[in-house]
Amino acid sequence: MAMMDTHMTKMREMHEKMSRAGTPQERQALMADHMKLMQEGMAMMGGMGPGGMGGMGMGGMRAMGPAGAASAPMDMATRHQMMEKRMEMMQSMMQMMMDRMGPPPARP
Repeated sequence: MAMMDTHMTKMREMHEKMSRAGTPQERQALMADHMKLMQEGMAMMGGMGPGGMGGMGMGGMRAMGPAGAASAPMDMATRHQMMEKRMEMMQSMMQMMMDRMGPPPARP
């Protein structure tokens, strides 16, 4: 979960940079880093377990041991915390996609 926290911090920083970008050219200059963060986030969520659902399968969520092998089932508090982190990451990624689009055109 520490990796997720670090990634979320990077995503928030990128959101701030995109928010401060005043021109399409400034936003475009940030796109390579933006895409890299998005891909890292997707890989991280996909690596959380089978089907990208944090180890949630037919037997429920399981803790990931060394080398990613499933071990004992997680307690409910840990499961809830992981799901909250995952939702936070997905919301942040959606915000980053909105940032890519830039501000809406001004109405006449």
